[in-house]
Amino acid sequence: MSTASPTATRSSLVPAAVLSLAISALLLASASWGDGNESNPARRFAITLAVAILCAVLVFGWAVPRAQRTPGGSTAIVIAVLALLSMGVYWVGPTAVLGAGAIVAGWGDHTKNARLQRTAVVLGALAVAAFAALSLLELIR
Repeated sequence: MSTASPTATRSSLVPAAVLSLAISALLLASASWGDGNESNPARRFAITLAVAILCAVLVFGWAVPRAQRTPGGSTAIVIAVLALLSMGVYWVGPTAVLGAGAIVAGWGDHTKNARLQRTAVVLGALAVAAFAALSLLELIR
């Protein structure tokens, strides 16, 4: 029987955190420089990317490991709901990171309350897709 150490668990979250930040950065950059009304797109991008990084540290450094330690889906569903609520301020940058965090937190051991975990994965994916769609629609306006 093998048990994973907290370090191994956290190091396995790094690719998910980096991928969520990369998606977020790409969409935030396109929104910053694609917005014709923005007078200082570099400042907007720096601020929104800093928000995304802060969210990634909190989500992948604390919330997702907590969800993995205590299976049942409650932490994953909270992250998913926060991802959906953050759609109200998607241009600030936390939505993709929260959505990816909900997906990672809900993905895993489905021995206890699998329905909540699956719901968190679906809601997280919807939040990421909606963030991408809204960010890209800003370019068309």
